[in-house]
Amino acid sequence: MRILISNDDGIDSPNLHMLHAALKRAGHEVRAVAPAEQHSGAGCCLTVHDPILTKKVRLPHACGGPFEGVAVSGTPADCVILALRGLMPDFKPELVITGINFGPNAGQDVFFSGTVGAAIQAAMYGIPTMAVSHCSHAPITQAHADLAARMAAALDWARLPLHRVYNFNMPDCPAEEIRGLKVCRHSTDWACLDSYERRRSPQGREYYWMIDPFQHFQLEDEGSDKSWLHQGFATLTPLNIDLNDMETAKKLNENSLWEKLFS
Repeated sequence: MRILISNDDGIDSPNLHMLHAALKRAGHEVRAVAPAEQHSGAGCCLTVHDPILTKKVRLPHACGGPFEGVAVSGTPADCVILALRGLMPDFKPELVITGINFGPNAGQDVFFSGTVGAAIQAAMYGIPTMAVSHCSHAPITQAHADLAARMAAALDWARLPLHRVYNFNMPDCPAEEIRGLKVCRHSTDWACLDSYERRRSPQGREYYWMIDPFQHFQLEDEGSDKSWLHQGFATLTPLNIDLNDMETAKKLNENSLWEKLFS
């Protein structure tokens, strides 16, 4: 397959390099376009008021083997859109993979993640798309990268619905110790949000710093991605980017809102 890869951790991420090498070993034609710098938490953010610079990157001794890609000064979403809209006119990807992310993208993370945000752009264009994350914040091993490559090959992309992000998470354990795969929902338990610590600069200016940004991942939500990941299973969650709630729209229409507004 012709596969485009990107991420939100940046072009220098060893996880991106390992994924690139694993896909090449599996016989795929791979191109990489990723942010020049770290952009975790960028979601679907786009660069609209500044120029976007690009630079070719060649790393002969990257983790996993030689790596070539394009570094982009913008966001993860910018990277995918640029790649699909003219940065590589000779390359039409059959699959887009974003990641492999440092840390989980489970539960509410899918709304903030630059890795998922980049994948959403490809899904909008109707291209089969998989976002991949590893629950550890340490670099992955070759075995984890190979598992991601096997997942990409195992899914029957021609028969799966388009305009979806197939969100694949691996638990924080050696790849050979993963207990299996659970196709499941993403957690919608929002009870524990991130916290901020109030601080003061040396000049006396007040500012806030996010502390323990992954505390919400510790919440149990039985049957969800977070719960299965805590138990050592890999998870696959299809995410529909169509946010329409037609059931609620029907109820609102039944309430004669127009008459109430203009009576």
